[in-house]
Amino acid sequence: MLHLKNSDTRNYSNSFIKNLFESIVDFAYPKICLISDNRINLGNSNDFVNDDVFAKFELIKEEEFSFIRTKINADFFYSRYAFRHDNEIQTLIHYLKYKKFSKIGNFLGRVIGEQLAVDYSDKLKEYKYLLPVPLFRGKLRERGYNQSLHICNGIVEKLPLEIINETVIRVKNTKSQTGLSYKERIANVQDAFELKRNKTNKIIDGGILVVDDVLTTGSTVKEVIRLLKQTTSVNVGAVTVGLAK
Repeated sequence: MLHLKNSDTRNYSNSFIKNLFESIVDFAYPKICLISDNRINLGNSNDFVNDDVFAKFELIKEEEFSFIRTKINADFFYSRYAFRHDNEIQTLIHYLKYKKFSKIGNFLGRVIGEQLAVDYSDKLKEYKYLLPVPLFRGKLRERGYNQSLHICNGIVEKLPLEIINETVIRVKNTKSQTGLSYKERIANVQDAFELKRNKTNKIIDGGILVVDDVLTTGSTVKEVIRLLKQTTSVNVGAVTVGLAK
Protein backbone atom coordinates (compact mmCIF):
# COMPACT_ATOMS: atom_id res chain seq x y z
CA MET A 1 0.00 0.00 0.00
CA LEU A 2 1.32 3.45 -0.96
CA HIS A 3 1.83 5.87 1.92
CA LEU A 4 2.23 9.60 1.23
CA LYS A 5 4.16 11.97 3.43
CA ASN A 6 2.28 14.97 4.80
CA SER A 7 4.12 17.29 2.39
CA ASP A 8 3.22 15.04 -0.56
CA THR A 9 -0.40 14.97 0.55
CA ARG A 10 -0.51 18.78 0.78
CA ASN A 11 1.09 19.15 -2.66
CA TYR A 12 -1.38 16.68 -4.18
CA SER A 13 -4.28 18.46 -2.52
CA ASN A 14 -3.11 21.91 -3.67
CA SER A 15 -2.59 20.63 -7.22
CA PHE A 16 -6.03 19.02 -7.25
CA ILE A 17 -7.71 22.20 -5.99
CA LYS A 18 -5.82 24.35 -8.52
CA ASN A 19 -6.76 22.08 -11.43
CA LEU A 20 -10.37 21.95 -10.27
CA PHE A 21 -10.54 25.74 -10.00
CA GLU A 22 -8.99 26.21 -13.45
CA SER A 23 -11.46 23.70 -14.93
CA ILE A 24 -14.41 25.55 -13.40
CA VAL A 25 -13.14 28.91 -14.64
CA ASP A 26 -12.51 27.48 -18.11
CA PHE A 27 -16.04 26.03 -18.18
CA ALA A 28 -17.64 29.30 -17.09
CA TYR A 29 -15.34 31.61 -19.07
CA PRO A 30 -13.78 29.60 -21.91
CA LYS A 31 -10.79 31.13 -23.70
CA ILE A 32 -11.56 31.80 -27.36
CA CYS A 33 -9.03 31.93 -30.20
CA LEU A 34 -8.94 35.51 -31.47
CA ILE A 35 -8.36 34.30 -35.03
CA SER A 36 -10.65 31.29 -35.49
CA ASP A 37 -13.27 32.09 -32.80
CA ASN A 38 -12.94 28.49 -31.65
CA ARG A 39 -12.29 27.47 -28.06
CA ILE A 40 -8.60 27.48 -27.10
CA ASN A 41 -7.35 23.89 -27.05
CA LEU A 42 -6.33 22.26 -23.78
CA GLY A 43 -2.55 22.43 -23.35
CA ASN A 44 -2.24 25.34 -25.79
CA SER A 45 0.93 27.40 -25.44
CA ASN A 46 -0.93 30.72 -25.05
CA ASP A 47 -4.33 32.23 -24.25
CA PHE A 48 -4.87 34.11 -27.50
CA VAL A 49 -4.58 31.88 -30.58
CA ASN A 50 -4.63 28.13 -31.05
CA ASP A 51 -1.19 26.72 -31.78
CA ASP A 52 -2.33 25.00 -34.98
CA VAL A 53 -3.67 28.33 -36.27
CA PHE A 54 -0.58 30.26 -35.15
CA ALA A 55 1.71 27.81 -36.94
CA LYS A 56 0.14 28.86 -40.27
CA PHE A 57 0.91 32.59 -39.93
CA GLU A 58 2.82 33.92 -42.95
CA LEU A 59 6.51 34.35 -42.18
CA ILE A 60 9.01 36.90 -43.54
CA LYS A 61 11.81 35.52 -45.71
CA GLU A 62 15.29 36.28 -44.40
CA GLU A 63 16.46 37.60 -47.78
CA GLU A 64 14.20 40.62 -47.25
CA PHE A 65 16.14 41.77 -44.19
CA SER A 66 19.11 43.19 -46.10
CA PHE A 67 16.97 45.72 -47.97
CA ILE A 68 15.22 46.81 -44.75
CA ARG A 69 18.54 47.21 -42.91
CA THR A 70 19.72 49.58 -45.60
CA LYS A 71 16.40 51.44 -45.70
CA ILE A 72 16.36 52.23 -41.97
CA ASN A 73 20.16 52.43 -41.55
CA ALA A 74 20.23 49.57 -39.05
CA ASP A 75 23.20 47.36 -38.23
CA PHE A 76 20.82 44.44 -37.68
CA PHE A 77 17.18 43.80 -38.51
CA TYR A 78 14.74 41.01 -37.76
CA SER A 79 11.00 40.64 -38.20
CA ARG A 80 8.94 37.48 -37.92
CA TYR A 81 5.54 37.85 -39.61
CA ALA A 82 4.17 39.31 -42.84
CA PHE A 83 1.74 42.06 -41.84
CA ARG A 84 -1.07 42.45 -44.38
CA HIS A 85 -4.46 44.13 -44.27
CA ASP A 86 -6.86 41.91 -42.30
CA ASN A 87 -4.47 38.97 -42.00
CA GLU A 88 -3.90 37.02 -38.78
CA ILE A 89 -0.96 38.98 -37.35
CA GLN A 90 -2.75 42.24 -38.16
CA THR A 91 -5.67 40.99 -36.05
CA LEU A 92 -3.42 40.13 -33.10
CA ILE A 93 -1.62 43.49 -33.29
CA HIS A 94 -5.01 45.25 -33.38
CA TYR A 95 -6.06 43.49 -30.17
CA LEU A 96 -2.67 44.33 -28.64
CA LYS A 97 -2.82 48.05 -29.43
CA TYR A 98 -6.49 48.93 -29.30
CA LYS A 99 -8.37 46.27 -27.32
CA LYS A 100 -6.32 46.27 -24.08
CA PHE A 101 -4.85 42.81 -24.73
CA SER A 102 -1.43 43.95 -23.52
CA LYS A 103 -0.22 40.40 -22.74
CA ILE A 104 -0.33 39.54 -26.44
CA GLY A 105 2.83 41.65 -26.60
CA ASN A 106 4.55 39.44 -24.01
CA PHE A 107 3.49 36.31 -25.91
CA LEU A 108 4.73 37.61 -29.27
CA GLY A 109 7.93 38.83 -27.63
CA ARG A 110 8.65 35.34 -26.31
CA VAL A 111 8.14 33.93 -29.80
CA ILE A 112 10.52 36.51 -31.28
CA GLY A 113 13.08 35.93 -28.51
CA GLU A 114 13.05 32.17 -29.05
CA GLN A 115 13.62 32.55 -32.77
CA LEU A 116 16.39 35.11 -32.33
CA ALA A 117 18.13 32.76 -29.89
CA VAL A 118 18.01 29.94 -32.44
CA ASP A 119 18.99 31.86 -35.58
CA TYR A 120 21.14 34.79 -34.40
CA SER A 121 22.82 33.80 -31.13
CA ASP A 122 26.29 34.82 -32.39
CA LYS A 123 25.14 38.11 -33.91
CA LEU A 124 23.27 39.06 -30.74
CA LYS A 125 26.50 38.96 -28.74
CA GLU A 126 27.03 42.47 -30.11
CA TYR A 127 23.87 43.70 -28.40
CA LYS A 128 23.11 44.37 -24.77
CA TYR A 129 19.92 46.46 -24.69
CA LEU A 130 16.35 46.55 -25.95
CA LEU A 131 14.76 49.95 -26.47
CA PRO A 132 10.98 49.99 -27.05
CA VAL A 133 9.85 52.74 -29.42
CA PRO A 134 8.32 55.30 -27.02
CA LEU A 135 4.79 56.65 -27.14
CA PHE A 136 4.00 60.31 -26.61
CA ARG A 137 2.90 60.84 -23.00
CA GLY A 138 -0.70 61.65 -24.01
CA LYS A 139 -0.98 58.50 -26.11
CA LEU A 140 0.54 56.46 -23.29
CA ARG A 141 -2.05 57.78 -20.84
CA GLU A 142 -4.83 57.05 -23.32
CA ARG A 143 -3.72 53.50 -24.09
CA GLY A 144 -2.46 52.72 -20.59
CA TYR A 145 0.67 50.89 -21.75
CA ASN A 146 3.32 50.82 -24.45
CA GLN A 147 2.80 47.71 -26.57
CA SER A 148 6.46 47.72 -27.62
CA LEU A 149 7.53 47.51 -23.98
CA HIS A 150 5.39 44.40 -23.53
CA ILE A 151 7.10 42.87 -26.57
CA CYS A 152 10.46 43.66 -24.95
CA ASN A 153 9.30 42.01 -21.72
CA GLY A 154 8.62 38.82 -23.67
CA ILE A 155 11.96 38.92 -25.49
CA VAL A 156 14.00 39.20 -22.27
CA GLU A 157 12.37 36.01 -21.00
CA LYS A 158 14.31 34.23 -23.75
CA LEU A 159 17.43 36.36 -24.21
CA PRO A 160 19.92 37.92 -21.74
CA LEU A 161 19.19 41.52 -22.73
CA GLU A 162 18.31 44.58 -20.65
CA ILE A 163 15.39 46.89 -21.36
CA ILE A 164 16.22 50.60 -21.33
CA ASN A 165 12.72 52.03 -21.31
CA GLU A 166 12.40 55.84 -21.39
CA THR A 167 16.03 56.31 -22.37
CA VAL A 168 14.60 57.84 -25.53
CA ILE A 169 11.47 59.95 -25.08
CA ARG A 170 8.90 61.09 -27.61
CA VAL A 171 8.72 64.87 -27.45
CA LYS A 172 6.50 65.46 -30.48
CA ASN A 173 2.85 64.40 -30.58
CA THR A 174 2.92 63.10 -34.13
CA LYS A 175 -0.30 62.43 -35.98
CA SER A 176 -1.18 58.93 -37.12
CA GLN A 177 1.03 57.65 -39.91
CA THR A 178 -1.94 55.89 -41.52
CA GLY A 179 -2.75 57.36 -44.90
CA LEU A 180 0.43 59.43 -45.13
CA SER A 181 2.85 59.13 -48.02
CA TYR A 182 6.43 57.99 -47.40
CA LYS A 183 7.73 61.57 -47.50
CA GLU A 184 4.92 62.74 -45.20
CA ARG A 185 5.73 59.96 -42.72
CA ILE A 186 9.39 60.99 -42.61
CA ALA A 187 8.45 64.63 -42.03
CA ASN A 188 5.88 63.63 -39.41
CA VAL A 189 8.43 61.89 -37.15
CA GLN A 190 11.39 64.20 -37.81
CA ASP A 191 12.86 65.36 -34.48
CA ALA A 192 10.05 63.55 -32.65
CA PHE A 193 12.47 61.87 -30.21
CA GLU A 194 15.11 62.99 -27.75
CA LEU A 195 17.70 61.14 -25.69
CA LYS A 196 17.52 61.62 -21.94
CA ARG A 197 20.99 62.93 -21.17
CA ASN A 198 21.02 61.54 -17.65
CA LYS A 199 20.60 58.05 -19.13
CA THR A 200 23.29 58.26 -21.80
CA ASN A 201 26.04 56.57 -19.76
CA LYS A 202 23.89 53.45 -19.43
CA ILE A 203 23.72 52.75 -23.14
CA ILE A 204 27.10 53.47 -24.65
CA ASP A 205 28.70 50.21 -23.50
CA GLY A 206 26.67 47.83 -25.66
CA GLY A 207 24.58 47.55 -28.81
CA ILE A 208 20.91 48.55 -28.84
CA LEU A 209 17.98 46.84 -30.53
CA VAL A 210 15.04 49.18 -31.17
CA VAL A 211 11.79 47.23 -30.76
CA ASP A 212 8.40 48.00 -32.31
CA ASP A 213 5.26 46.05 -33.15
CA VAL A 214 5.15 46.58 -36.92
CA LEU A 215 7.49 48.17 -39.44
CA THR A 216 5.55 49.75 -42.31
CA THR A 217 7.59 52.37 -44.18
CA GLY A 218 10.20 52.27 -41.40
CA SER A 219 10.17 56.04 -40.85
CA THR A 220 9.59 55.89 -37.07
CA VAL A 221 12.22 53.24 -36.33
CA LYS A 222 14.63 54.96 -38.71
CA GLU A 223 14.27 58.23 -36.79
CA VAL A 224 15.00 56.51 -33.46
CA ILE A 225 18.04 54.81 -34.98
CA ARG A 226 19.26 58.13 -36.41
CA LEU A 227 19.05 59.71 -32.96
CA LEU A 228 20.90 56.84 -31.28
CA LYS A 229 23.67 56.80 -33.87
CA GLN A 230 24.13 60.54 -33.50
CA THR A 231 24.45 60.35 -29.73
CA THR A 232 26.21 57.00 -29.15
CA SER A 233 28.97 54.96 -30.77
CA VAL A 234 27.40 51.51 -30.44
CA ASN A 235 25.70 49.23 -32.96
CA VAL A 236 22.00 49.95 -33.37
CA GLY A 237 19.59 47.40 -34.83
CA ALA A 238 15.85 46.89 -34.95
CA VAL A 239 13.41 44.07 -34.19
CA THR A 240 9.70 44.05 -34.99
CA VAL A 241 6.95 41.46 -34.76
CA GLY A 242 5.54 42.28 -38.20
CA LEU A 243 6.74 43.71 -41.48
CA ALA A 244 4.11 45.36 -43.68
CA LYS A 245 3.68 43.79 -47.11
